Amino acid sequence: MKNEMAAAGLLAISPVSTHCVAERSMPLDSIWSGGGVDTAWKNVQRQSLGIAMSRQDRGLTRLSRRTRNGFKNAALALHLAINVERRDSIAIRVTGGMGDHIVAVRFIRDLLSHFGHAKIDVYSVTGGMGWLYEPLPDVTFIEAPRRVFTWVTRRYILVLQITHTVDLVHMSSAAAERWPELLAMLQSIAPYRKMFSHAIDAHPHLDFHPALVAQFQNVRRDTFLNHVSGVPFGGHQYPLPEDASLVQSLGLDHKPYITVHNSFNEESGRPRATRDYPFLDDVVKEVKAQLPDLPVVQVGVVGGTLSSADYNLSSKTTQPQITSVLANSSMHFDMEGGLVHIASCVGTPCCVVFGPTPIGYYAYPNNINIAPRVCGGCWSLTLDWQKTCLLGAAEPPCMFTQPPKAVAHAALPHLRVLLSEKRRSG
Repeated sequence: MKNEMAAAGLLAISPVSTHCVAERSMPLDSIWSGGGVDTAWKNVQRQSLGIAMSRQDRGLTRLSRRTRNGFKNAALALHLAINVERRDSIAIRVTGGMGDHIVAVRFIRDLLSHFGHAKIDVYSVTGGMGWLYEPLPDVTFIEAPRRVFTWVTRRYILVLQITHTVDLVHMSSAAAERWPELLAMLQSIAPYRKMFSHAIDAHPHLDFHPALVAQFQNVRRDTFLNHVSGVPFGGHQYPLPEDASLVQSLGLDHKPYITVHNSFNEESGRPRATRDYPFLDDVVKEVKAQLPDLPVVQVGVVGGTLSSADYNLSSKTTQPQITSVLANSSMHFDMEGGLVHIASCVGTPCCVVFGPTPIGYYAYPNNINIAPRVCGGCWSLTLDWQKTCLLGAAEPPCMFTQPPKAVAHAALPHLRVLLSEKRRSG
């Protein structure tokens, strides 16, 4: 069997092995791009059963894609299992998007501090998150499907999964000897594992359950992982990689400004998400009416241009650049989302409009958190909560009934204080 696999090129991944061990962020494609595996796939396309893989035949195209992904997953799993020694390491699977990874990376920072020295491999299906883990020298980010994570778990002496809680996946007897603090952590996790077992299995569809428990225990999303595990919380500040070149080129490095994020773009043709606040442009216009000399910088990945923005940097920044833009901002205006979590790492206060996402769970304590006037908090109650209002409304009332002037005037007193402090500090 081994010889057959080698002949097919599945074991011919040595050309990329050294590269991938050296790189601390290992996307799946960096493994797949090795010539042996790629050649094997082309041979399968050309020769397997003599079938011509017609691009016009959707069924065969899907089969082609699935087979290719199977080869990619097998190549990555073999690379991790054969070429990389990880018997003294911890594997952690992290789910979710930017905000979830920021919450997770702060917990991993605290876990390293609590355990002392440890090597940690973070697995995620979400690409583009490796930069968040760069400040932690003992952590390697690996982009991989869940099945690959499952295949390689036995190569580690401790395997955890981070969703909205911390779950133990696998532990060898050597783990408790290696980290004496581990047993106390597992004792702290145990009752939550039992309480949230159905939510862990159904993740992300029952995430409201851990969120409700957290709020009853007077704990928020930012510290709940630490609360569950008993690992001391190390604070919100986290040294994300920054690139100040864009701020400097715009001449914004020595003067105050505010940032705003618009996550909706009418030109995209996609429907508005239920948690999109449609009046952020009006909020910023009201702020500018009170503070006319204060520049406004629009940030984000998608979103139509706001008329109130003096600078539109949407889709024009790298991740370190947007971190630097937020770090120098006097205040950031947004809905609950990834940029708010980045701002928390760099100490920038935010004015956040809440709707479906529960304010008692997601609100950071130092932000101006605007609660919905109607309804709200339906996050995760249905499978399509992000697309469909639970009330069936075309315009979710939790967001559409929030007056923009009220949001602006909630932020203005705090913003004036911050601007005054910046002027005094030079």
